[in-house]
Amino acid sequence: MRALTSTTDVIPLRPDVLNEHVLFLPDQLWELLPAAVYACDRDGLIVRSNRKAAELWGRVPKLRDPEERYGGAHRLYRADGTPLAQSDGPMSTALQTGLPVRNQEIIVERPDGSRVVALANVEVLRDSAGEIVGAISCSHDISDRKREDADQCERERQSHAWLNALPAAVYTTDAAGRITFYNEAAAELWGCRPALNSDQWCGSWRLYWPDGTPLPHDQCPMAMALKEGRPIRGFEAVAERPDGTRVPFLPFPTPLYDDAGHLLGAINMLVDVSQGKRADQIAQRLASIVESSDDAIVSKDLYGIITSWNNGAERIFGYLAEELIGKSILTLIPPDHQDEETSILDRIRRGERIDHYETVRRRKDGGLIDISLSVSPIRDVQGKVVGASKIARDITEQKRAATQVTILAREAEHRAKNMLATVQATVHLSQADTPEGLKQAIEGRIQALANVHNLFVQSRWIGAELHTLIMQELAPYCRDGYTRAHVHGPSVLLEPNIAQALAVALHELTTNAAKYGALSVSQGRLDIGWSRTAGKRLALRWTETGGPAVAPPARQGFGTRVMKSLVQRQLKGEMRFDWRREGLACEISVPL
Repeated sequence: MRALTSTTDVIPLRPDVLNEHVLFLPDQLWELLPAAVYACDRDGLIVRSNRKAAELWGRVPKLRDPEERYGGAHRLYRADGTPLAQSDGPMSTALQTGLPVRNQEIIVERPDGSRVVALANVEVLRDSAGEIVGAISCSHDISDRKREDADQCERERQSHAWLNALPAAVYTTDAAGRITFYNEAAAELWGCRPALNSDQWCGSWRLYWPDGTPLPHDQCPMAMALKEGRPIRGFEAVAERPDGTRVPFLPFPTPLYDDAGHLLGAINMLVDVSQGKRADQIAQRLASIVESSDDAIVSKDLYGIITSWNNGAERIFGYLAEELIGKSILTLIPPDHQDEETSILDRIRRGERIDHYETVRRRKDGGLIDISLSVSPIRDVQGKVVGASKIARDITEQKRAATQVTILAREAEHRAKNMLATVQATVHLSQADTPEGLKQAIEGRIQALANVHNLFVQSRWIGAELHTLIMQELAPYCRDGYTRAHVHGPSVLLEPNIAQALAVALHELTTNAAKYGALSVSQGRLDIGWSRTAGKRLALRWTETGGPAVAPPARQGFGTRVMKSLVQRQLKGEMRFDWRREGLACEISVPL
């Protein structure tokens, strides 16, 4: 058996003893294999197959039947969907060329019409003289993986469309930090376009800390978020574009995990604060020479005793100059921050400058404020450090704004995830008899969700009004002021989850009516009414008249399954169909 699994060993078989080595292998060995395995002689006649092969083909082949050459599949197709004759399939190719087939993707159609995507591998069997005596095939069903890949591609396409619509710079990476997506705002901020799935951590040409120190890409906030597995907040960095211009920004990297808690990658939003930074720099320069600066400009000696106090300091801290000059700077520092002053004075004595140090100080009324502190040494004519000059800026509102940006980013992420989850569920439930039919079904359902999303945006995400939702879906049949539908009921504002599900259900009812029901003929009419029940439920009735004669369907259609899944499973509601001869009547009841 070792020789059967080898890709290089020559198997010493004669044509007349092929069965001895293949057919008479123990049944337990064949049936324990986790893949579909079968063997053919040199003429392509099937001489052995296991249960997995029968499951893959949807039938049990007839051994040594000339009609069953090269494999037991009902029909074969290439990966692109074009027909593939058995005589051109993997087994035939291996027998004709004498070369093994590796990982060829094929589509197997069973007798019942269902299709399975498989990965085929074929090994040629030779006798001791090197003559081909047959071949053995091993195939794996990869249908689930292909569906998952397709679903993932659709989810990524939708999420990229959402992110491209954002005015803020947004990009994503995989778990290794390789950039997988960036929107146009990010490319504009960076001034370049990084290589997807290659460049890591951040798309900037170069990065710096606010003090001008180079910031390696593998130490940037996005790298920290991925390596530490947590959101990174409160950092500031500077991006240098290829043309040399620099843009200070606030990053908000957040790791992304799957349901099992495995790290998938991260998303980062970059907020351009260059305008604010330029204003700060100008204000700080003027504050050193202009007494009327809005910033607090305070000087002190090397013992922390205040020697000057400007109007900005009076406004920020509430003390008049005469109240604090000659007193310790510790008056402004809360007890839990007073150790900062010792560290600041030590650095000033060494001639160091401290830029944009964010901390907390206390006003005269006892209130605490967030400030950005810059401290420079003051030297005498001999160059000796004799004191320090402090520029303090109240950044309470800035900190509040930064917090608000974080909250908005989380809210946008939450809304996007909810919408994408509904789209994912809708796509997962969609089926059709043909690829084109499936495409049209998915497009229609996603368009219905897009329409209701517009209503959410107009209402600032409060919800969607039911009458507007219905008329929006019926719009193609209400042109020029003429309507074929009587829509009536009290004003009902649906919260987003309910509105999304009902939007898809109404889309399915309208599509069905246009194809087969009241909207398929000119004299057909609709009556759509709803009411609130005592049990805080919404009762909606859809009634068709004047259309073609209706008979109950022989089987439940794809659209019906989609509606029932959304209404019954997602909304915990009820749905009933009455296939009357004069037209369909549908009742939907959901909790509000």
